[in-house]
Amino acid sequence: MKVVFVFLCAIVGILAQNILVVEELKLQHIHDECQADPATYVDHELLHDLAANIDNPQVGAHMLCESTKVGLQTENGDLDFEMIKSKIALTVKDEEKVNFLVGECAIQKKTPQKTAINLFMCLDKNGVTYFHEF
Repeated sequence: MKVVFVFLCAIVGILAQNILVVEELKLQHIHDECQADPATYVDHELLHDLAANIDNPQVGAHMLCESTKVGLQTENGDLDFEMIKSKIALTVKDEEKVNFLVGECAIQKKTPQKTAINLFMCLDKNGVTYFHEF
């Protein structure tokens, strides 16, 4: 019985890693799509310090592009709380912490662009970094 349990745990662990790998590849593709569009292209150096570039319109356009394409925000810029929760849960296993992070980070700002930037910065600050480490 213990052997079966260990085997199942190993399979679950492998599947979880595969989900993250697929998700990271998807995010890389989304990033590349946003970079390929002149309207959402941004110099990579600006993305490394979002806080210093929060008012840069190109940074805002790029981050909104990524956020929308990954499903964190709708086409009109509203936050999709269930999708945000599901994406955070890919790397954060404690449901209480997931709910805390959604409440802490998923906050609608004055513009959809600022909402996207603040969402990514907050998640990064709280250790959920896979969203933008390309």
